[in-house]
Amino acid sequence: MFEWLVSEGLSTNQILFRLRAYNAPTKSGKIWNRRTVQSILTNPSYAGRTYAFTTAQGKKRFTRPLEKWIEIPGVTPAIVSQEMFDEAQRQLRINREKSSRNCKHDYLLRGHVRCRQCGQVYTGEMTNSRTYRCAGRKKAHVPVVRCSNKGWRADKLEAIVWDELSAYLGNRDLIIAELEKEKQAAGQTSAFETEIKQVERQLKAAEYEQHQLLQWALKGFPENQVEAENRRLNKAKETLNAQKTELEAQLKASQNAVINVPNLERFIEDMQKRLPELDFEGKRLALDMLDITVWLDRESIEVTGTIDPESGIVRTPSSFSSPLSNSIINWCNFILLIGEGARG
Repeated sequence: MFEWLVSEGLSTNQILFRLRAYNAPTKSGKIWNRRTVQSILTNPSYAGRTYAFTTAQGKKRFTRPLEKWIEIPGVTPAIVSQEMFDEAQRQLRINREKSSRNCKHDYLLRGHVRCRQCGQVYTGEMTNSRTYRCAGRKKAHVPVVRCSNKGWRADKLEAIVWDELSAYLGNRDLIIAELEKEKQAAGQTSAFETEIKQVERQLKAAEYEQHQLLQWALKGFPENQVEAENRRLNKAKETLNAQKTELEAQLKASQNAVINVPNLERFIEDMQKRLPELDFEGKRLALDMLDITVWLDRESIEVTGTIDPESGIVRTPSSFSSPLSNSIINWCNFILLIGEGARG
């Protein structure tokens, strides 16, 4: 199920229907339902992470905030890697943001636009015209301080982003220069490996402390003291895991920093040929494949994405491959600063 979600980009409904088509048994022997699929894909125990004190009893039983959970290391064997689980959560979030459910109008950049001020996604709304507005302006999303970032007219924003993106992807020299920067920034492999080992040792130490903390809780130590210490450990582990993920990405880039110029040139040529021919759905797929994010900050537009010629994108709208590519040989990240644009 995790592989279907991450590698094929299936929605929870598509996973549900596939399980039913395969007559895969559930734990209880009953028919699969969407809630069961969702609960499995979001359960950290499948990545080997088990928690205690996840719920509390008031008038009704409720789930406690995540920072108050206490992790019990080494209890549950991992079925999927932590990287796979984290990528699954990311894909679930993307699926939610890009869902066309209840969307009465077409928005090319749906799920790809975010607010630089508050980090919330921009959603499409129909007022006098199609408009992108920051979800952080809604009280439901930000109950205390509402975002002040402005809305953008959809037709102008979509045209600006697509035109700038098309121009960039057709510039061979600029893309090769970006690849050279990625190669030079990869650094030394041995240094990354040493740093990763140091972070892993720190993570093990934090996990041991958390295991000891559970013993404190069971022996009746003050709850507020246990919770405060657990929050500190969770924050430390979160920071360490982020460092480890970044270091592993840099290590992988260092190990694979090879530029295949002929392959890249074929990619650019194919881009120039295919982009003008794409229909709405084809453009949506291209945005997904390039991992495009459009950051809006009042009058400014910033477009970030990733080019990977090995992913085989932009063939025909029916032959786009999975949004995740296993190859990073030719990839490079890019940023387009467009400046003042189409704010509405």
